[in-house]
Amino acid sequence: MATCNVTVPTGYTSLTAAGGARGYLFGAGYDFPDVFSSGFPGEGYNRTDMGEGVSGGPIFTTDAQIISANSHYESEDRVTRKNDDLFGSEHGDQAVAVINEINN
Repeated sequence: MATCNVTVPTGYTSLTAAGGARGYLFGAGYDFPDVFSSGFPGEGYNRTDMGEGVSGGPIFTTDAQIISANSHYESEDRVTRKNDDLFGSEHGDQAVAVINEINN
């Protein structure tokens, strides 16, 4: 397996400072008018649906705040998809409680 090392560009203190980041949005519910999904489709570039291979990729708002991660889709069996919908967990009250506990 090939490895890749990422280094902070000269003049910056972190990769976030160099590339920017908006972070996760916790406790904001699950009803957003528009969201986007990103990942690496298992069947290649320029697909109209993301399909397999996008698990773990971010689901984010128009303000670029991550609200979930791609997790699964509906299927008739292990092969046949029911639709092109992707699903992820809600970062609601339980997620907020976990983050607060970690920070304590």
